[in-house]
Amino acid sequence: MQQHVRLIRATKILERRMFLKALALGLTVPVAARLARTATAAPATAPKRFFLMYMPHGIAPEHYNPQVSDTDRTMFALDKTNVSILGPLQKYNSYVNVYQGFKYPGGATHEGIVNCLSGYSGTDTTGARTSVDQVIAQGLNVKPLTLGACSHQPYGIDNNGMLFWNGTAIDPQKNPAAAADQLFGGTSSAAPVNADVQLRQDLLTLTASEIQALQTSLTGLTTEQTKLQRHLDAINGLQSGSSSSGMSSCSGAPSLPTVDKVRAASAGQVIQPGGGNDYFYQEANFQLLLQAQLELIAQALLCNAAQVIGFMPMFATCDFNFSFSAQPGITAPSNGWAHHAGLSHTNPGAAANYQAQNQTPSIANLDPNTRAAFAGAQLWFAQQLDKYVLSVLASTDDPSAPGSKVLDNTLVYWMSEIGDGANHTTMTTNGSYPPVPTYLPLVSIGKCGGAIKSGQVVRFDTDRPAVDLYLSFAQAMGVTGATFPGSTGPVTEVLT
Repeated sequence: MQQHVRLIRATKILERRMFLKALALGLTVPVAARLARTATAAPATAPKRFFLMYMPHGIAPEHYNPQVSDTDRTMFALDKTNVSILGPLQKYNSYVNVYQGFKYPGGATHEGIVNCLSGYSGTDTTGARTSVDQVIAQGLNVKPLTLGACSHQPYGIDNNGMLFWNGTAIDPQKNPAAAADQLFGGTSSAAPVNADVQLRQDLLTLTASEIQALQTSLTGLTTEQTKLQRHLDAINGLQSGSSSSGMSSCSGAPSLPTVDKVRAASAGQVIQPGGGNDYFYQEANFQLLLQAQLELIAQALLCNAAQVIGFMPMFATCDFNFSFSAQPGITAPSNGWAHHAGLSHTNPGAAANYQAQNQTPSIANLDPNTRAAFAGAQLWFAQQLDKYVLSVLASTDDPSAPGSKVLDNTLVYWMSEIGDGANHTTMTTNGSYPPVPTYLPLVSIGKCGGAIKSGQVVRFDTDRPAVDLYLSFAQAMGVTGATFPGSTGPVTEVLT
């Protein structure tokens, strides 16, 4: 008898056996049928997600640059550099890549926000261009989600708010409640249910012994783990208490308490587009709006409600008061707490022991106290990203890919439009005086389904176009044929 005939017969026998056993365990006919088909299915390919988060106004390198081994760039620390803007990411060390030696095309200062994600070389606001998030979404044939928190002036979007592009500039969705209703269904529609997710929900009702009985039926089926076996292993771990991680059902609208706060606080207010009384552009509401959008983003990624997301908190040159981010022992800066003109424009100061003849570039050449307040403000963005997104993705089983965490199958990209906040650099520099190595703050977190080689500091001595990195991200996400103006090719050090 031919081998494939035997395989077909064995498959049918197993499916029949699993169907009857599922019915005996009390599962419904539709669930039993789905379980039986899953028993002989190939393991599911984990879905990939891409999330891009912008942080305005750059960094202070003396509070940002990671400590890294000269001989092994997989050996690095993110929480040992003064205030340590990257400190909250240290616990995700194996997921993190820090990129050094990249540049943006054309332009300078904050005006470069209009081209930093596309490779377009002009700083005009009329030329067509496409930002990396949109390129990836188009390649995957999905609709991207673009969100903002005070992402442009109340009177409307100008060049300081034009970060995301799809031919023309995109105005981000400012209302997290409206975005949540669109993604998960408010009064209009119910959220879609993933078949694998629903199967896991149904299996959760079984006892550990019943799960074991199903696993026994799969013994010896194949040398490779089946999709159902992955489901059963994950459920059995939860039932036995061997896994402390969370698991989301994604079978309905998720709990979004911070979004609900925004919904309640903004209800009944008269919103005048372009008017100064717009709730979603008032400084007093900024922190809550940012946190609500991040809360929504985490659930959208987790449940695959949005596969590609871009988020812009604040516009370039935004001068919100960031005194709320003050670190213990940090006094008010002389320029004040305004994020742009005050904090980011604080000039660096030489270290007390710095000698003019010492021309070796080092962050030790700068006084860490001078820009500690600015560093604390940028640290706050990292803390929010960690609290509302990364901690959720890293601790939650992927509902669509049992046996992995959501962060395993996600690529988070955190960036800014400039490097050093005061010097407004858009490429690698050793600074003016004193000499300090300054890079664009470009960081990725996540393994993108195993396509990203993470846990390293990727450094180039001669600046590469940032679009080379974007091309690498697109390829990791499974997008073929993506192109960016000015690209010299993918960064092979990033791809597995």
